[in-house]
Amino acid sequence: MPEVDSLAELNELVEQWDLRDGRRWIGSRPRTIDEYFQVERPLLMPLPEEPFETGQLFTPRVDRYSQIAVRTNRYSVPVRLIGKRVRVVLHASHLWVTTGTWKWPGASV
Repeated sequence: MPEVDSLAELNELVEQWDLRDGRRWIGSRPRTIDEYFQVERPLLMPLPEEPFETGQLFTPRVDRYSQIAVRTNRYSVPVRLIGKRVRVVLHASHLWVTTGTWKWPGASV
Protein backbone atom coordinates (compact mmCIF):
# COMPACT_ATOMS: atom_id res chain seq x y z
CA MET A 1 0.00 0.00 0.00
CA PRO A 2 1.57 3.32 -0.99
CA GLU A 3 2.01 5.93 1.72
CA VAL A 4 1.41 9.46 0.46
CA ASP A 5 0.69 12.87 1.95
CA SER A 6 -1.97 13.93 -0.54
CA LEU A 7 -4.30 12.77 -3.28
CA ALA A 8 -2.17 14.71 -5.78
CA GLU A 9 0.90 12.69 -4.73
CA LEU A 10 -1.05 9.44 -5.10
CA ASN A 11 -2.27 10.49 -8.55
CA GLU A 12 1.34 11.21 -9.57
CA LEU A 13 2.38 7.74 -8.40
CA VAL A 14 -0.44 6.11 -10.36
CA GLU A 15 0.59 8.10 -13.45
CA GLN A 16 4.17 6.84 -13.11
CA TRP A 17 2.97 3.24 -12.71
CA ASP A 18 0.76 3.62 -15.78
CA LEU A 19 3.64 4.96 -17.90
CA ARG A 20 5.92 2.16 -16.73
CA ASP A 21 3.25 -0.47 -17.41
CA GLY A 22 2.79 0.82 -20.96
CA ARG A 23 6.41 -0.08 -21.74
CA ARG A 24 5.88 -3.66 -20.54
CA TRP A 25 5.74 -6.75 -22.77
CA ILE A 26 3.20 -9.48 -22.00
CA GLY A 27 4.87 -12.85 -22.26
CA SER A 28 6.59 -13.30 -25.61
CA ARG A 29 4.33 -10.94 -27.56
CA PRO A 30 6.16 -8.80 -30.12
CA ARG A 31 4.81 -5.41 -28.93
CA THR A 32 4.53 -3.45 -25.69
CA ILE A 33 1.19 -2.61 -24.11
CA ASP A 34 1.47 0.98 -25.42
CA GLU A 35 2.14 -0.26 -28.97
CA TYR A 36 -0.95 -2.46 -28.87
CA PHE A 37 -2.98 0.45 -27.52
CA GLN A 38 -1.90 2.69 -30.43
CA VAL A 39 -3.33 0.06 -32.82
CA GLU A 40 -6.57 -0.11 -30.82
CA ARG A 41 -7.03 3.64 -30.22
CA PRO A 42 -8.65 4.51 -33.61
CA LEU A 43 -11.21 1.73 -33.08
CA LEU A 44 -12.47 3.11 -29.75
CA MET A 45 -15.77 4.96 -29.57
CA PRO A 46 -15.67 8.63 -28.49
CA LEU A 47 -16.56 9.56 -24.94
CA PRO A 48 -20.21 10.59 -24.43
CA GLU A 49 -20.89 14.33 -24.58
CA GLU A 50 -23.05 14.24 -21.45
CA PRO A 51 -21.23 13.69 -18.14
CA PHE A 52 -21.66 10.26 -16.59
CA GLU A 53 -22.98 10.31 -13.04
CA THR A 54 -21.14 7.83 -10.83
CA GLY A 55 -23.10 8.44 -7.63
CA GLN A 56 -25.92 6.31 -6.28
CA LEU A 57 -29.40 7.87 -6.16
CA PHE A 58 -31.65 7.74 -3.06
CA THR A 59 -34.97 9.44 -2.28
CA PRO A 60 -35.34 9.36 1.52
CA ARG A 61 -38.11 11.10 3.49
CA VAL A 62 -37.03 13.67 6.07
CA ASP A 63 -38.01 12.45 9.55
CA ARG A 64 -39.45 14.48 12.42
CA TYR A 65 -35.92 15.15 13.69
CA SER A 66 -35.03 16.85 10.38
CA GLN A 67 -32.77 13.99 9.36
CA ILE A 68 -32.45 11.64 6.39
CA ALA A 69 -31.06 8.11 6.45
CA VAL A 70 -28.70 7.16 3.64
CA ARG A 71 -27.38 3.64 3.95
CA THR A 72 -26.07 3.37 7.52
CA ASN A 73 -25.69 7.11 8.18
CA ARG A 74 -28.03 9.92 9.18
CA TYR A 75 -27.68 13.49 7.92
CA SER A 76 -29.34 16.70 9.08
CA VAL A 77 -31.28 18.78 6.58
CA PRO A 78 -33.27 22.03 6.97
CA VAL A 79 -36.29 21.82 9.30
CA ARG A 80 -38.62 23.10 6.55
CA LEU A 81 -38.16 19.72 4.79
CA ILE A 82 -39.66 17.58 7.57
CA GLY A 83 -42.08 15.07 6.04
CA LYS A 84 -40.89 15.69 2.47
CA ARG A 85 -38.84 13.50 0.19
CA VAL A 86 -35.44 14.72 -0.95
CA ARG A 87 -33.14 13.42 -3.64
CA VAL A 88 -29.66 12.34 -2.66
CA VAL A 89 -26.68 11.42 -4.83
CA LEU A 90 -24.11 9.52 -2.78
CA HIS A 91 -20.47 9.56 -3.87
CA ALA A 92 -17.41 8.01 -2.24
CA SER A 93 -16.40 11.26 -0.53
CA HIS A 94 -19.57 13.38 -0.38
CA LEU A 95 -23.31 13.42 -0.85
CA TRP A 96 -25.50 15.89 -2.70
CA VAL A 97 -29.02 16.64 -1.41
CA THR A 98 -31.67 18.50 -3.41
CA THR A 99 -35.38 19.22 -3.55
CA GLY A 100 -37.58 20.18 -6.49
CA THR A 101 -36.88 19.34 -10.12
CA TRP A 102 -34.24 16.70 -10.46
CA LYS A 103 -31.05 17.25 -12.44
CA TRP A 104 -27.88 15.17 -12.05
CA PRO A 105 -25.11 17.24 -10.46
CA GLY A 106 -22.71 18.45 -13.14
CA ALA A 107 -25.16 17.83 -16.00
CA SER A 108 -25.52 20.56 -18.60
CA VAL A 109 -28.70 22.65 -18.53
